[in-house]
Amino acid sequence: MTANRIKQAAMTLFTESGYEGASLSEIAKLVGIKTPSIYAHFESKEQLFLSLLTDVIEEERGRFAALVANTEGIAPIERVRAAFGFFSDADATKAQSFLKRAIMVPPRHLRDRIRSDFAAYEQFLDERLAALFRACLKEGTAEAGDVRTLTALFYGLVDGLIVEQEAYEEAVYRERQQMLWAWFRNALLGR
Repeated sequence: MTANRIKQAAMTLFTESGYEGASLSEIAKLVGIKTPSIYAHFESKEQLFLSLLTDVIEEERGRFAALVANTEGIAPIERVRAAFGFFSDADATKAQSFLKRAIMVPPRHLRDRIRSDFAAYEQFLDERLAALFRACLKEGTAEAGDVRTLTALFYGLVDGLIVEQEAYEEAVYRERQQMLWAWFRNALLGR
């Protein structure tokens, strides 16, 4: 259980202060242990960070798979809307906030590893998003053309919203989120 408590404290500090700004001594203090005790569970700060990253990606993969499964049977465009909300809703989980920070501001020496891990996660997402987009294209007037282009557009919109979420008051953010969703919806349905 101590390893889980260490990970939870580390997630908080890595999210708030970044990799460089979070120290093992701060993590230990949050958990209520001495710094050397961390080494009984993790050989280094880097290993703790990467272990946490792996856990968070797996958690997010499970959450997205559950969203796709739980929306079966509703209109395809509503399933895409649910996916859009999954990535752009303002009330992100602590794990999502950690993952966003790790991807947007990665520790320089871990950048390639983070990109590799995230690329595998994104491939998982791509497959599910492509199926959702194809279902919408069948219903709309748009040609069932380049799903890769729609996927890139989708990511561009939600990634931009991630940045805007930090820059704007919630009301402004929600308005922009709704405008971008309406635009993407129309593009997807060929309107």
